[in-house]
Amino acid sequence: MEEDVSKADLVCCLLGPTPTLYPSEKNLLEIKLFFHICNELTKIFNSRYSEFQRLIKFSHYQEDSMCNIQVMQEIIKDILSTNEYSLTGIATHTQIPEEILTDLIIGINNNPTFESSKKIFELHISVRPKLYDEIMKKIAFEYLNFN
Repeated sequence: MEEDVSKADLVCCLLGPTPTLYPSEKNLLEIKLFFHICNELTKIFNSRYSEFQRLIKFSHYQEDSMCNIQVMQEIIKDILSTNEYSLTGIATHTQIPEEILTDLIIGINNNPTFESSKKIFELHISVRPKLYDEIMKKIAFEYLNFN
């Protein structure tokens, strides 16, 4: 989508000009958007490893298991890579104990709670707003072309 689209325009594209949603409908919409955002982030994070996989010449089975990345693990690493937050800063901002974040980063805990995931996502959105704007544009573009 080459033209600049405001967030209000994206909502109008997805919901129509005057959306009136019940709370349960809003929850379903959030889940659907969350699903699409996770898919896009997975593609982005997987692309970081594609050259490595090509160099190592993984078998198809090995490549599939490598592609099963842990989104929260990658999001925390991405936040750290910006140098805007240290692990202690992430812990303070999200109010998630540093030990839990460490477990997520090293892969000991692959199933964070929804509340923890939400806090980490919110921080990542604040650190990488342009990334999420592009993802939302892509979702809206795909929605408009599908319907």
